Amino acid sequence: MPSRPPPLIPPHLTTAEPNSFAAFSLEKRLPVILGKLIDNADTPAAHALQQLATEMQKGTITSLPPTIFGTLDQVIEPYSGRRWENMPFLTVELYFYARILLACGYTAATPVDPFQSAKEMANKQAIASLATRADYCDPDCAIGTLLGGSVIGNTADLSQHTIPAANQVSLLVDERDAAERLLTSGMHRIDFIFDNAGTDVLADLLLIRRISSYCPNIVAHVRPWPMFISDMILTDMERLIDNLKTSSVPMVHQLGEDIAELLRNGQLIIQASSLLGLPISFCEDSLAQEMFQDSALVILKGDLNYRLFAGDRRWPHTAEKDYFLQRFGRSALFLRTLKSEVLAGLSAETFAQTRRLEPDWLTSGRHGIIQVFATNVYVAQNTSIKSH
Repeated sequence: MPSRPPPLIPPHLTTAEPNSFAAFSLEKRLPVILGKLIDNADTPAAHALQQLATEMQKGTITSLPPTIFGTLDQVIEPYSGRRWENMPFLTVELYFYARILLACGYTAATPVDPFQSAKEMANKQAIASLATRADYCDPDCAIGTLLGGSVIGNTADLSQHTIPAANQVSLLVDERDAAERLLTSGMHRIDFIFDNAGTDVLADLLLIRRISSYCPNIVAHVRPWPMFISDMILTDMERLIDNLKTSSVPMVHQLGEDIAELLRNGQLIIQASSLLGLPISFCEDSLAQEMFQDSALVILKGDLNYRLFAGDRRWPHTAEKDYFLQRFGRSALFLRTLKSEVLAGLSAETFAQTRRLEPDWLTSGRHGIIQVFATNVYVAQNTSIKSH
């Protein structure tokens, strides 16, 4: 039987596409983020941020200084002189946050974080909420429950216009049974890519603690510098774990101690990964292949990490999982609420249901997925959209 030809590679999402989420973000969402920063910045930073706001409307892309943001300056250089409304979407988003950091005085020697207070507040509120959920904090909580909680937690994204409540989120894809089989199969290494502060990261830590019973080596990755407002960086993780450990609530304190013990004995490593700040595709980039070469499974939390996995392209929503698996070379588990237009691997039945959803179903954050890309387990497509 002849092999099926590979699919045509679709174009990148761009800010030039009329009525797209990328165009909306450039026109509405990113200026709102910038405006809030301007309102709370000191005078020099506010002036530099206001210049950035003007440049977004009337100016062009300019060069970034070398080395501060890894190799992002090399990625941006070919676009120097191009207008903001004619850029690959993920590239311009990462450039936008790099420019914010530069305006606030970010250097390699002084890595300021203009989003730190927002993340700390989100973490504080999430810890207080967690203290009321004894069943969820139980070290023996069912993995399926933790997977569902992880998706719901992913609504905690401060870069979005609106954040839906937990009871407003429905699961478009629910492959948690296949996910649990993977997670309990005794893999030698699992990688986990974090996303947001707040309830999102606490759900991740609960899940990591639970699956550590089955995996001796978990490598977790955070962003290399502050971006997307609520995305976790290494110093955020260190402060969060310290806050958990010093909590007066026993079950919250225990979570902090358990994570700290996993770190001490080397079963868990948390590291900043420079590739998470570049507009790449894990399925196409050789450095990503090196980063995950010893991993049997990569858990990708959130919207941005899905885009980094597949590439920020207009993939058909029914693009086959095998195409990505062959290029990625290992299993992947996605825990995500949908906030961008990148989505693949849907069954024909599930895709048919999307036609009955609201027009902004891909970007509203009101639909989530527990999605498994794996060749060594049977994944039963759940074709019913249900509230969680």
